[in-house]
This record gives sequence, C-alpha cells and structure tokens, in this order.
Amino acid sequence: MKKNIFKVVCLAAILFSTASMAQAQFRQSIFLDGVLPVGSFASSATYNDVPFGMKDMGKEAMIGFGMGYRVSYRFDVGMGEVAPFAQADIFWNTIDGNWKDKFAGHQYSTPNYFNVPVMLGVSYLYDELWNDITLFGEFGLGGDFFFITHEGTGKGNERFAYKPTCELAWMVGAGAYFGQHVSAGIYYYGLGKHYIDYTDKTIDNNSVAAIQAASYTLANKRESRTLGELAIRIGFHF
Repeated sequence: MKKNIFKVVCLAAILFSTASMAQAQFRQSIFLDGVLPVGSFASSATYNDVPFGMKDMGKEAMIGFGMGYRVSYRFDVGMGEVAPFAQADIFWNTIDGNWKDKFAGHQYSTPNYFNVPVMLGVSYLYDELWNDITLFGEFGLGGDFFFITHEGTGKGNERFAYKPTCELAWMVGAGAYFGQHVSAGIYYYGLGKHYIDYTDKTIDNNSVAAIQAASYTLANKRESRTLGELAIRIGFHF
C-alpha cells in the first residue's frame, strides 16, 4: 500500500512539474556592469610603499567593470511574475591610481582584483505599470571566488602569488524592465569575508619583501578583507 502511495505521489509530482514548465518562460540574460568597491575592499593602505605584500592587499580597489550571464524561468503569479535564476558574474577592479604610479615607478607588476560570484536566486517582476515599464526586485545567495593577480617584478624579484579564496556571498537588487528585452538596475553584492594568503616566490631572500613575507609567515597572520561591490547594471534578455 505504501509503495502504491509513493508511486502516485511521484507521478503527481512529475505531472505537476511538467505542467508548470509548460507555463514557464525560459529566459537567458547578459549583463554589463559598472562596479564601485565598498567596505574594506575600498579602504586605504596603511603601508606607504610597494609591493603591498599581505598587509595591504585587498585594499585600495577602484571603480571597475563587470559582466554576467543568467538563466531563469518566469512563472505568472497573478500580480506579476516570479523568476528563479542561476547566475554567474565576473567583476574586475584595479588599484588606486597613485599606487599604480608607485608600482610603475619601481617597475613592479600591478595587482588586479577579480571577483566571480556564482548565485542562485529569485526575481519578482510586478505587473506592467505604464509604457512597457515593469519594476522588479531580486535576491541571490551563493559563493564568491576572489582572485588577485601576481604582485612584484617581471624579473622574479619580490613576487607574490596570491591564493584564490571562496566565501559565502549574497546580492540584492532592484530596477525596471523597458519592454521585454532591456533592463536597468542597481545592486549590492556582499562578497564575503576573505582571508588573504599567498605563496612567496621571492628569489632574492635578502630583499625587504622576502623579510616582510617571512615575518608574516612566522607570525601565522592572515589579513581579512570584507568585500563588497555596488553595481549599476544594464541587462539584455532573450
């Protein structure tokens, strides 16, 4: 008897899912972003020379750019639409111009920051208001992968290879669709608390950078950064 009930429940679930999918509208989206770092990501360096090493890495981030890709299904819920989605973004930030000049003056390679948040979320689209304008709000939860490019000289002296990290991340956003295929919105990405760590690839063990790296290693100290991005986003939906 229990087996028969289980089979009926499974069959009903399959039929319900099939019917729901038939009413759903599959969409793909591509996003272009302007991103502004916030939190300790945008804080000022405390050390007044380059290279940063571990002490100030993950700071001094400047306005950057991003892009993203999303797949979603839209369901009509009477007062609008609900759209569960899966999304991946990539954000790029360089460091403050004054610090870039210092790196260039020492002929050091300048570090760059890359965040790759991957999220699942849901979007709510309110009924069309006027002239094909539809308001929306959305929330997502997932993980952020943080990458820092190498810091140091191309000749191999005073060079650090930073280890990628992954932390819990979330985002919230709101905006409007203009017709069916274009949207604009503002978002906040909380990209998590990342701990900066690196592999010391210094060749000259007597260099200042090598001594600095060794002192941090011996102290077993890892610097933390709370990363965040404010994003202005244009979306194209198909």
